[in-house]
Amino acid sequence: MRVPARLFLVIFFSFCLLIATTAAAPAAAGVSSAAADTSGTPPQDAAVYIAEAQAAVAESNWTSTLTITTRGLAWFPDNPDLLCLQGYTYRKTGQYQKSVDLISKAILLDPKAVRYANRGYGYLALGNYSAALDDAETGIARDANYTANYAVKALAENGLGRNTAALAAIDTAIAQSPDSAHYWHVRGAILATGNDCSGALAALEHSIALNREYVLPWPGFGTAEEKLAAVKTSCSAAPAGTTAAKSPLGWIAAIGAAGAVIALGSRK
Repeated sequence: MRVPARLFLVIFFSFCLLIATTAAAPAAAGVSSAAADTSGTPPQDAAVYIAEAQAAVAESNWTSTLTITTRGLAWFPDNPDLLCLQGYTYRKTGQYQKSVDLISKAILLDPKAVRYANRGYGYLALGNYSAALDDAETGIARDANYTANYAVKALAENGLGRNTAALAAIDTAIAQSPDSAHYWHVRGAILATGNDCSGALAALEHSIALNREYVLPWPGFGTAEEKLAAVKTSCSAAPAGTTAAKSPLGWIAAIGAAGAVIALGSRK
């Protein structure tokens, strides 16, 4: 029985397509499910994944960090370090609620000070200053030497409109870690909120001198250079006499002028 040429071609190409699909399927599956695959023998503990993820974080390789932590959590779903590393990665990539949710789970498992700072920055990125302040104060109570919580507290107080408390918090952080570009950046931002132009400029310039390319706490935070440019613009546009009122020389001039008026009045 002869098979029509057209039918033969259909059968032939269908067979070839089946072979190609079968060969490609394992590779595609490997790419899509590698992160969550738990086939085979896992490492003895989660330390391998943690070390690899930390190395990726040090290079700001967020895609790699996410892949490594996802694979690690497939084996060790309740490991607080892997949860925090993944939460940290989500914050750095702008997925703030995911970050907060993961770190909240880690805190329930192991409530370290570093975890409260990590979640606190996520709350700040979400604009939830009260929750960020609660995390910062809890973290400080657990370990007063972990300075990141003072920075979280400073930004939370600033967001709540309490600049005096914000400055006190960031100055505590700077006293313990004077070479942190981030802390000087935060100080400059707080001073700018209070219209202290000279103080803000000095703090921001110092931050840039320390490390102009430090990794920002979240994508929308803005660099120190961007903040410096904004402060220069706002200060140069300030009404006449605004900065003079904050300057000691301005007060001296005002007192001198008042004295002159009094003296002239006494001659009448």
